[in-house]
Amino acid sequence: MADDKAVAKNATEVKGMGLEASVAILQKLGKSLGAAVKSRALGKPDFGKQIEEAYKLAGQFDWAALKATIETEAKAVREQQDANLQARREKLHHAAVTANVPASMGAQADRLDIFRIEYEGSVADISLGGATVERLKEVDGDKLFARIRHLRAILEKNPFLRDEFFRMLKAAHVSCLRSGTFSDGFVPIRELHREILFERARSSDRFRKNPDPRSIEPYPLHQFVFDLARFIRGGVAVGEERLATQTPSMRESKETIHIPNLENPMGSETAAARLAVKPA
Repeated sequence: MADDKAVAKNATEVKGMGLEASVAILQKLGKSLGAAVKSRALGKPDFGKQIEEAYKLAGQFDWAALKATIETEAKAVREQQDANLQARREKLHHAAVTANVPASMGAQADRLDIFRIEYEGSVADISLGGATVERLKEVDGDKLFARIRHLRAILEKNPFLRDEFFRMLKAAHVSCLRSGTFSDGFVPIRELHREILFERARSSDRFRKNPDPRSIEPYPLHQFVFDLARFIRGGVAVGEERLATQTPSMRESKETIHIPNLENPMGSETAAARLAVKPA
């Protein structure tokens, strides 16, 4: 009888309860079930009584009310997160406009200068031309703006000599062609980027002095994309040769990069899946 009264009391507590009360009741149910399972495993006679108590608890628990409570709480959290995200995006956009930096707000993502910013909760995914530059947790729009400007400064700071870049690109292109796979001369950009890493290592005093993989200086894909944009800004030809890009097929869409227009960051980007060095 005392147990029945306790179950009835629990059932009454469940009605209209919040998450905290729900946790307490569910813990009681879990404890009751745990005791029942243990008794059954050990062959104890208490199993019948304990499983009946668990059954009464489960039967009188208002699962629909609990689900509705959780749904209400989850909806409130989503709405708050959406509001926070919108405020962050607006603050980021305002900071860009104030600093006279090109920016636009899309439905799901923002463009700021040459970067694309996508959001996942409090995490901002900053990419350039389809290559991830950085993923960071930053909920303040002004601080996010400052970080993006810093990332642009890092790209600019990386030395760029047009003729030297083209020389390495040609050497990497030749290395890729040796496989005999690319009969038309066009090489996937991501494969070309990998070969450029090796070409840069061969030209590095640091690597020559210590030929260890850890001595290879980083050259991330987004920096390569930026350097391609710097090269194209000055034209596609060097001497009697030129750089040619090939738009992606449906099969190559995931491998595509988008070379930004440095003179007009909000303008159209050049979609390219493969590159080739051709006669001018």
